[in-house]
Amino acid sequence: MIGAGAAGIFAALAARGAFASSASSASSSPPSVVLLDSKESPGKKILVSGGGRCNVTNVSVTDRDFDTDAPAVVRGVLANYPVPKVRAFFEERGVVLVEEPIGKLFPREGGAKGVLAALFRALDEAGVVRSFGAEIFEVERDGDGWKVGEVRARRVIVATGGRSIPQTGSTGFGYGLARSVGHEVVEPVPALTPLRGRTPHDLAGVTVPAILTVEDHDGRVLRRAAGSLLFTHGGVSGPAALDASVAVAHAVEEERPFRVRADFWSPADPAGPFGPYLGQPKLPGSCMAESPVPTDARTVERFLLASEQRELLGTVLGRRLPRRLVEALAPAWRTPLGRLVREDRRIAAESVSGLDLGITGVLGFEKAEVTAGGVPLRELDRRTLESRRAPGLFFCGEVCHATGRLGGFNFQWAWSSGFAAGRGAGESSPPDQRPLRSGGPPQPG
Repeated sequence: MIGAGAAGIFAALAARGAFASSASSASSSPPSVVLLDSKESPGKKILVSGGGRCNVTNVSVTDRDFDTDAPAVVRGVLANYPVPKVRAFFEERGVVLVEEPIGKLFPREGGAKGVLAALFRALDEAGVVRSFGAEIFEVERDGDGWKVGEVRARRVIVATGGRSIPQTGSTGFGYGLARSVGHEVVEPVPALTPLRGRTPHDLAGVTVPAILTVEDHDGRVLRRAAGSLLFTHGGVSGPAALDASVAVAHAVEEERPFRVRADFWSPADPAGPFGPYLGQPKLPGSCMAESPVPTDARTVERFLLASEQRELLGTVLGRRLPRRLVEALAPAWRTPLGRLVREDRRIAAESVSGLDLGITGVLGFEKAEVTAGGVPLRELDRRTLESRRAPGLFFCGEVCHATGRLGGFNFQWAWSSGFAAGRGAGESSPPDQRPLRSGGPPQPG
């Protein structure tokens, strides 16, 4: 087992039979499992997630929440270890999860430290051997098994993560390994990361709900995200920007022209789908599951024409939008509606419903919460995530081409895919197997 992050720990537990539905169904002789990690104290990405709070999962997770090459595989993996089982696993270990806006589930107390402690306790209870602090440089075939550094194993699970937040130990090792056994790896790109561009009209620091649309040069929609948006000095951040970033990153990698437009008007409608969240002290820290279609500029123009014509443009727009945004996007904001020339009304309507944010790319892996791309799921067994190119090698977690949106979805993929790979490797390994080499630690399953 390579990698002691969320997916790797769950894979180790599943391989040892820790998720058996009953004591009678649990194997009395599960395969020996060694969990390897290059860090002396692994799990750093868990500790920093959600600002140290750890968004464990979401109340509703489906394949539609993922960027992947094989939605059907994601759907099956999620179904075999769904959200209720994740909640039960943690709550049985004292980590009670509570729901926050738009379905995010966080520990009621203890935060990320409590989550990691519960996982390590589970490893100890299951009898998983930990081997931390040893860098692994290669994995190679060795007879009917594999050699992982100095350890020989019949089955190997790769849960090495991607390239995001490299200071936590994410080096991209798994991609090279996958290529070496014949997989066509989808080029990894930063995801759930701020967007880089020309912040319009010095709006840095303004937060506003928005619908972001990433589209190609023909106007074809590549992605939509509806949630909170934060203007920065170098572009935009916040949930909407992070959820849109995967499409931007792919477009940049593939050298395809694109643009990102922002609709501020419809999410700020109290009667709209985002309305219930507008009165909260802080906008939700994730996006809506289904992004509404942005408002057309002509709809805003008709709204302005139907409003009291003696009122200033800024007053009417300001009932929905932040004052700084209105003053920046509508140069004629001091003008009464009845005196607006048609061009000023058009500029104001287009700016609040379809502003081109001037996005040129994304911030790098250092700022990315996850990595998009990786080992294609179509090249893995749909039930166990075993490699179709190299039997006996399993992949799970972020190293796979399945990237969730913001809000606990990537953790759910880690738990579910770790369970699938671990169970698959454990079922295909002989129980109580003896080490393939004398000396050294017990051999992984």
